[in-house]
Amino acid sequence: MPRGERPLDVGDSPLLRFAADLRSLRDKAGGHSYRQLGARAHYSATTLSDAAGGRKLPSLAVTLAYVRACEGDVAEWEDRWHRVAAEVLPSPEPAPEEAQPPYAGLAAFRVEDAEWFFGRDRFLEDLLAKVRARRFVAVFGASGAGKSSLLRAGLVPRFEGTAVVTTPSALGVDPDALDQAADLVIVDQFEEVFTLCPDAGRRAAFVEALLAAPFRVVLGVRADFYGHCGQHPALVDALADGQLLLGPMGPEELRQAIMRPAVKASCTVETALVSRLVADATGQAGVLPLLSHALLETWRRRRGTTLTLAGYEAAGGVQHAIAQTAERTYTSLEKQQRVLARQVFLRLTALGDGTEDTKRRLPRGELDADVDVDVVLDRLAHARLLTLDRDGVEIAHEALIRSWPRLRGWLAEDRDGLRTMRQLSEAAATWESLGRDPDALYRGTRLDTAVEWTQRSGARTSTRERDFLDASLAARDRERALAHRRTRRLRQLVALLLALLVLAAGATTLAVRSQRAVVEQRNSSVARYVAYEAQSKLGTDQNLANQLFLAAHRLSGTEDLRDGVLSAHAAMSRDVISREQRSPGQSNPDGTRLPTARVPEVPDDTTYRALGRLTSPANSVTSFVATPSNEAFATTAEAHRGRVWDLTEARSPVVAHTFPDPVSHLVLAPTDGRLLVTADGVEVTLWDTSDLRSPRPLAALPDHGGRVARLEFSSDGRTLVTVDAHGAVRLWDVTDPRVPKQLGLLPDGGDVRAAALSADRRTLAVGGPGGAIRLWDTTNGWAPKRLAQLDGHRENVLALGFRADGTALASAGRDGTVRLWDLADRPAPRAVAKISGRTEGVLSVSFGTRSQVVTLRNDGTTRLWEFDFDLAAGQMCAAAARSPISRDDWRFYFGDVEYQPPCG
Repeated sequence: MPRGERPLDVGDSPLLRFAADLRSLRDKAGGHSYRQLGARAHYSATTLSDAAGGRKLPSLAVTLAYVRACEGDVAEWEDRWHRVAAEVLPSPEPAPEEAQPPYAGLAAFRVEDAEWFFGRDRFLEDLLAKVRARRFVAVFGASGAGKSSLLRAGLVPRFEGTAVVTTPSALGVDPDALDQAADLVIVDQFEEVFTLCPDAGRRAAFVEALLAAPFRVVLGVRADFYGHCGQHPALVDALADGQLLLGPMGPEELRQAIMRPAVKASCTVETALVSRLVADATGQAGVLPLLSHALLETWRRRRGTTLTLAGYEAAGGVQHAIAQTAERTYTSLEKQQRVLARQVFLRLTALGDGTEDTKRRLPRGELDADVDVDVVLDRLAHARLLTLDRDGVEIAHEALIRSWPRLRGWLAEDRDGLRTMRQLSEAAATWESLGRDPDALYRGTRLDTAVEWTQRSGARTSTRERDFLDASLAARDRERALAHRRTRRLRQLVALLLALLVLAAGATTLAVRSQRAVVEQRNSSVARYVAYEAQSKLGTDQNLANQLFLAAHRLSGTEDLRDGVLSAHAAMSRDVISREQRSPGQSNPDGTRLPTARVPEVPDDTTYRALGRLTSPANSVTSFVATPSNEAFATTAEAHRGRVWDLTEARSPVVAHTFPDPVSHLVLAPTDGRLLVTADGVEVTLWDTSDLRSPRPLAALPDHGGRVARLEFSSDGRTLVTVDAHGAVRLWDVTDPRVPKQLGLLPDGGDVRAAALSADRRTLAVGGPGGAIRLWDTTNGWAPKRLAQLDGHRENVLALGFRADGTALASAGRDGTVRLWDLADRPAPRAVAKISGRTEGVLSVSFGTRSQVVTLRNDGTTRLWEFDFDLAAGQMCAAAARSPISRDDWRFYFGDVEYQPPCG
């Protein structure tokens, strides 16, 4: 039993009446113990007990947390707290231990923090002038440039009228949630429209609603999402003269932001500290949250009322203060709490796809209601690493993602696993919102991938996610049991029909036809069931899965089963690092080289031994080329830094050259690697790499147009294809790279994610996020003609490649398939086959032989996809020769079907 509280002699004391009423509120809420109340309020039991103890007035934050935990009226108690404070506190100044810090730390300034916001007067005047003159304005700036603080603590207080600040995640990207009564609506963190809403239709509807709204609109957008805004033509028109770029603060602005909050808080700042801070922060666009956090930590280490240089250095300075705070807080946790903290940070980070990783607001429902989780969140929030509210959790600022090495390491360890976790969380939330609809459960490969992830070391799922996976597994078991029952019934039906055939000797012809139909139906049903079972065996028993696929195809030779055999063959091949596999000087029939950095250990092309690996982060390789003289080169791009690697000695690849200027895209010509093209923004430069260690610029493309989104070479290296952010595709003759000439312009108009040009320059293929592939006749480059559209991929097209003779096209998509298309009749192309497998991160597609497709991934690995069915089946049988399917296994899967090993 909990110890009883000390009785209160209320009398005329407003403080004791306040404490007594807090106790009464707790009793009405069910008489929870202070330990139980602390788990709900995120304060310790001692703090809450003291709040109702009557000895001193609790802080407003503690009071409101107490009231929320007891489900009281927050507004009423906030008003009452102010009235009691006016009576019992000797002055309106806060107590020393509760003095408000003059700096915001990682958190952005809020509207109520306007009095502490300094240093942006000149930009605010420009912004107010824009807002008064135009209905639609956007403020662009790097992450950490201070956009949110400027809009909330700068613009709102100075705007004459009603202003509302919101974010896309707070609105749920729902146009109907916009406040139609406001004079000004500020949509901060507008990039969430692209990072948190996968539905292009919802994004377009939200943008259109903002453009048509009756109020003024100001957007706060991270600068690296400028190109995403260009995908909406109406938004581009609306922002033609309404854009402001928020750059870094100048020295004088920094002095104001440092000195004036300290003066307002009756503090002083050492002159040496001011000089050091200005020197550390000048000219850095994303430094403001780092500066504010360093100032906050310095203020906490102040000497009396003076902020000192020694305190600043002890805090770690601008570059290390956040990392020190995060690391100190993390290491102070107990072992199990550290595991929980890691999961919290990973769930709070949205992985970038061509952009930096960003913070993600997390609904509290995605985290279990667990005391340990609440303790971890409270500790991280107290250190100002997280911000908590009633409904959600989020990282205080994206600067933490960039500046804390431990978090960057977690994010780099298993990005595919993190994407699996995010997809599982979203699928579980959708299932829950649909009333746990069975049709929303995982099946097939997605279920197997999710289950495999949960079995990895360190993986942690929420209760909702575990319920979702358990329901998915139960549904799969029921479906398998149903399939077994159907098979048994079918076998019984076959036996009955066979008996009837014996009795119906006089109707021989009819019986034979019936028997044939029944057998075909049985074979089709059994083959589908066996193929389903074979799919589940791919990750555990490749040999058995191969034979089941082959036997199912022999039993009922449908196109789906044929594709299944090819997919099983593809699963035998492991990813290999790009390097020359064949003998020196040997080429494929179409003149291309077969890239791989591993040589076969056994004769059957299914097992490889590594010769070397690039010491570059995963997902950074952009191109690879092997020369006729058996040299090999690769290019990588990470954090806008481009490198050229010499892979001639596979066991010890070296960096031949690093470009000093920013590079977002770079690609080597596929013939001899002596021509390199780089791009950053709208600038495209051609380089002579005859001397790898000192590339020489040859020319820049004239009048390129929009920001570069992709670079591609034709297979002969004579034509360069560029794609800009507006979907325009340009063809350039680089036969003489010193004088590049534009051959044509393709105004595709769509979001182009992949492009390829045939060797004869007659056909151009482009693919986008919807999965459609469009073919263009480029015989007349300045007047291209649309030929056809290839529909098959369900998601983004990642890469395209033509066969050397132009009669076939290969494509890889984010839907996990590689497809082959017959272009012998260009106006009427047809699908040949598809192979399912891992396609994430595919950078390019080429042909090894007429039937063999090679994919290069951005982590430097390649994979071979064999589309020759007979060759694939032969290799699968060769691998199965030492362990053919047994009679017992045959009966288990095929029942009464005659034992016919597929490779016998």
